[in-house]
Amino acid sequence: FRPKYVVMLGICAGIPEKTNLGDVVVGDPTWDYGSGKRSLDENSSPVFLSAPYQMALKAQVSQLALELGRDPDVLKKIRTGWDGDAPAGRLTVHVGPMASGASVIADDAESRKIGLQHREVLAIEMEAYAVMAATEYCSGRDTSAIAIKSVCDYADAKKSDSWQAYASYTSAAFADQLFRSEFFDLGR
Repeated sequence: FRPKYVVMLGICAGIPEKTNLGDVVVGDPTWDYGSGKRSLDENSSPVFLSAPYQMALKAQVSQLALELGRDPDVLKKIRTGWDGDAPAGRLTVHVGPMASGASVIADDAESRKIGLQHREVLAIEMEAYAVMAATEYCSGRDTSAIAIKSVCDYADAKKSDSWQAYASYTSAAFADQLFRSEFFDLGR
């Protein structure tokens, strides 16, 4: 079994002021925000010294996702394909930094700390880095990973499950558009 692509779709927490509920985020790069060392500073106060290893998306896939995300016909097709309630605001596709970790975050201060690891971070979620790393270490070096998640909350105290279905839909609908693109290399 040697897949050309391993794809992770789903939901994520977005970063306020950078993303809207339902927005699609294609992770590039991804990293484990919990990677590093817990230590004590000079005052014996606990400190976390982050040491994330970032995994980049294949450049051709990143560029195609950017281009498709700017195509008004693609965005219209995704928006009109959903018949339930949708959050206010314009649907946007972002290609950018996505932090992964072992915990669900529902704390403004904690999400701000994660945001300090990369000034352009767009999303926080739990699985993307593991999928990217797994493909990096698989024996078939021609396998690429893609993480496409959509924003369902902001990893803050107001966290709720209200937009999970819509965000699941937008990530899957964008992936469908990406894979159907004549420019996406499926190895045909």
